[in-house]
Amino acid sequence: MNRNVKAVLTVSVFFGIATGSYEFVLPYFLAEIGLSFQNMGTIFAIAAAGMLLVRVLMGRLADVWGRKLFYGLSLGGSAAAMWFTPTSGSVFGQSAIKAIREAMFLTRDTLHPVILYEEHRGKFMSFMGKTRGWEFLFQAAGTLLSGALMTGLFLFGARRVLNAGGNLKLAGAIMAVGFVIFWFVFRERPREEEGRVSTGGFGDLFSLRMHHNLKVIMVSVFIFNIGISTSHNFIMPLFFSEKFHASTYAVSWVMVLHRASIALPLLLAGTLRIRNLKGAYIWALVFEGVVLSASALIPNFYGAAIVWLLHDLLGAGVWIPVQNLIIQDHTHPDRRALEMGKILAYGGIGTIIGPYLAGVLSQHVNVSAPYFVSGMLMVIAAAALAPMRLGEAAHQ
Repeated sequence: MNRNVKAVLTVSVFFGIATGSYEFVLPYFLAEIGLSFQNMGTIFAIAAAGMLLVRVLMGRLADVWGRKLFYGLSLGGSAAAMWFTPTSGSVFGQSAIKAIREAMFLTRDTLHPVILYEEHRGKFMSFMGKTRGWEFLFQAAGTLLSGALMTGLFLFGARRVLNAGGNLKLAGAIMAVGFVIFWFVFRERPREEEGRVSTGGFGDLFSLRMHHNLKVIMVSVFIFNIGISTSHNFIMPLFFSEKFHASTYAVSWVMVLHRASIALPLLLAGTLRIRNLKGAYIWALVFEGVVLSASALIPNFYGAAIVWLLHDLLGAGVWIPVQNLIIQDHTHPDRRALEMGKILAYGGIGTIIGPYLAGVLSQHVNVSAPYFVSGMLMVIAAAALAPMRLGEAAHQ
């Protein structure tokens, strides 16, 4: 593991703590300032709507100007957005701030696998698994930290140390530390045949000129993102609070285990010897969807929580590194960040639909409906991968 991979791994720890705290606290903060489920869904949908152009542009610019500038920008911008989240109580203000945070979050999401793949293709699964694994593990730590600071119950009955707004500012400060470490430790990797990348025309930014398998994955990612963003948003902790009247303390533990459950399989990703990448990708995604839908039908808090926690342990924890390896193997070296950005951008359109759907379903059906619909959409996303042909030669 060289200097750059160690830098990315270290940053993943700080990113995980900040993200775990932010994502756990934000729904409670929005509830505290009096916003309805439907308003929350609107905020998440508006924030997602601006991501198409950002993903593609950041990917293109990173291909031309290098990875460090834009990966660093994603960390610094995320820190600022988290810090300023408590400064607004309106739907418009929260939508704008969250849009900035999502833009920065997704820029990092685009460049993270690109950097690791370019550092060492042969160890990509191991590097991807370790960095994502530690990230999710420390997301659990961030959730635990914010739960302790908000409830005091982890602190031997002490009073609440920080309110929701204070926790959001703390998350921003932790992210800022990660940015500083990355900026001073990471060294830009020299690009082979520097300068041969052309910025191309505006149309090239949004063209679908890419490998067949990438187009198939893009369609699947679009459907998957509708599904995941229908359950993994403001409704995720509120499902347990509203349906089972569980305390913030109990829900925080479910969210902690949620983050930890995906970390273990990712940390072991480098040891997996998967011969059938397509089969592993599809069946892990099917399992995740079935488990999510099943958890919505269980009437008991503990039963629903235990079943729900399996969706990452044997689902996303398996298919995430597999999906990323397939994508990186089929992207063109000169357009790797751009093509990665396109897949995530077009696929990310689904995240506009999901939160709004969650708001409508929870408001007008019941709080279980987003979880059930989420799982069914994931099964459909798995079926959409059937046309993928991994025997075809990649760009390289």
